[in-house]
Amino acid sequence: MKIINKVEEILIGSLLFAATAILFMNVVLRYGFQANTDWAAEFIRYAMIWITFIGMGLCFQRGMHVGIDVFMQLLPKKITVFVQLIINICIVLFLVFFGWFGVKLVQFSIMTNQITPSLEISIYWIYLIIPIGCLLSLLHVGILTYQLLTKKRAPFK
Repeated sequence: MKIINKVEEILIGSLLFAATAILFMNVVLRYGFQANTDWAAEFIRYAMIWITFIGMGLCFQRGMHVGIDVFMQLLPKKITVFVQLIINICIVLFLVFFGWFGVKLVQFSIMTNQITPSLEISIYWIYLIIPIGCLLSLLHVGILTYQLLTKKRAPFK
């Protein structure tokens, strides 16, 4: 699991660095040389999409998603664990549903040979992050649920 976390962190860091460098380069070109790249905004947009979906799983693992902590802190511990399990089940159902439609979207974009306007790459490379991000998130939620059930992790921590 540590290897997957490291790969996720490296991908996020690399994409964020690349997006920042390209944005800086594009600003210098635009204001310093009155030139502009057509592909920079598109690359940055797609990089941010990938960062979001990869980061989604890491946020589950680190407990960084938005929650209603005040409500959970008012409940007794046994009820808190039960509520957290119900929440995790709902999250899993959503991720399976979302990931399944992501697979369908990737299949559709492969069949239609759609390409991006400026980068001219197949759009399925962009859409592929939907099922990948859902799988990574399912992995993290599954581990959190296991830790919750075996009392290796407190709910909402």
